[in-house]
Amino acid sequence: MTETPPPAPKSAGGAGDPNDDQRFAARPGQHENPAPQPPGPGTGQARHEMAGSAGYPQFEGPGAAQYGSEPLEPPPPVDAPHPSYGPPGTGPGWTPPGAAPPPQPVYGYQQVPTGPGTLDVGRALSFGWARLRSNPGPWIGVTAVGVVIYLAFVLVVQLTEPTTMLPLLLIFLAIMAGVWLLQAAMVRGALYETDGTPPPFGAYFRFLNAGNVLLTALLAFLLTFLGSAICLIPGLIAGVLCMFSLHFVVDQDQGPFEALKSSVTLVIANAWQVLLLALAVLVVTFLGLLLCGLGLLIAGPVAIIAVTYAYRTLTGGTVSAP
Repeated sequence: MTETPPPAPKSAGGAGDPNDDQRFAARPGQHENPAPQPPGPGTGQARHEMAGSAGYPQFEGPGAAQYGSEPLEPPPPVDAPHPSYGPPGTGPGWTPPGAAPPPQPVYGYQQVPTGPGTLDVGRALSFGWARLRSNPGPWIGVTAVGVVIYLAFVLVVQLTEPTTMLPLLLIFLAIMAGVWLLQAAMVRGALYETDGTPPPFGAYFRFLNAGNVLLTALLAFLLTFLGSAICLIPGLIAGVLCMFSLHFVVDQDQGPFEALKSSVTLVIANAWQVLLLALAVLVVTFLGLLLCGLGLLIAGPVAIIAVTYAYRTLTGGTVSAP
């Protein structure tokens, strides 16, 4: 038989053939041994671990060929994310010191505040009702003063029985002066309510410009009366245009003509919203009249507070939460 020639000797420098690693590389199933043997003495290596050219054990790590009965460990995926390590306590959602935190998602309904010039008629009426419920005594007392003034007018007319126009006109103007002052007092109280301060009874009459109140109310009454004498529609328009005149007098201490001008300008700039408010106030007042006039004890304060709420909203003034 022909003997197998021995392998070629290594070079003098100890370096083997460059193809040795490929020729002696283990192929799958080549070195499997069903009966594992302990490592030889003095070798320092586990079985089946062959040192490479750099002196490190081969076939180690995930994905390398395993020998024996141990299960194969699958290699890690190529596109698997690598964990990043930072200082202790860092992780998802961590932000460096001094940096702004990322915006958090907001769930649910968010109420967007509205600026001056935006009026919700339903909210104005609900504001008036809420304020009346929280402070009913003074409001009903002030409104009752108006009922007393009306009854006094009827009583004086029946007792004096004026036969000429002049006495009747004087009595009428005296009664209207009391009504206008009472209306200004209710405006003063409604302004307190929009400020978030429920007023006592005496606080309603704390205004120093009674002369301007009477002149402004008289001019507004004459404009409405003359408009109604021509036709009903011009009278209603004049009344709506003068709706906020007393508010400018009591709140901003304006003169009669300046207050009328300010009211007309404000109404024209917000015509649609003010028209809806005026219609709502008329409906509330009519419902109060249906209850034999006693409903005005509630309808009157609700209406005046709602109108004052509209004045403060349209002018960008202070309106507290109901």
